[in-house]
Amino acid sequence: MNPVPSADRLPEIRARLAALPDTVWRQRAGDSGLIEDHTGRPVAVLGTSGDAPLPAGEFIACAPADVAWLLAEVTRLRCRDAMVIALHQQLDRSGHLLSTRQIAAVIGLPGRPHHAPTAADRSAQ
Repeated sequence: MNPVPSADRLPEIRARLAALPDTVWRQRAGDSGLIEDHTGRPVAVLGTSGDAPLPAGEFIACAPADVAWLLAEVTRLRCRDAMVIALHQQLDRSGHLLSTRQIAAVIGLPGRPHHAPTAADRSAQ
């Protein structure tokens, strides 16, 4: 599996998620091989399995909510990545050193640096 996608697939994944009815999926009680919406209408049938656990059924039943969460997380991380890149470019252009605390404040990570204070940290206080 290639860890770095060659093309941005997020728009097509978002479109597939948006095309789904706005409903929660679940495994049918007593038949974990039947995935249904909140009204009991079947969404997918994996075969009957009775009360036996069926991991594929749980995976499918949770997929819409999981994909929505993953899309939000990818979007959040891409925004943070873009912000860090912009900060690095700004630092490169400025020629000035910033303290760890100042950088953490810019990228939204409040708190203390995870190392002994540097001269730049001390002068920023």
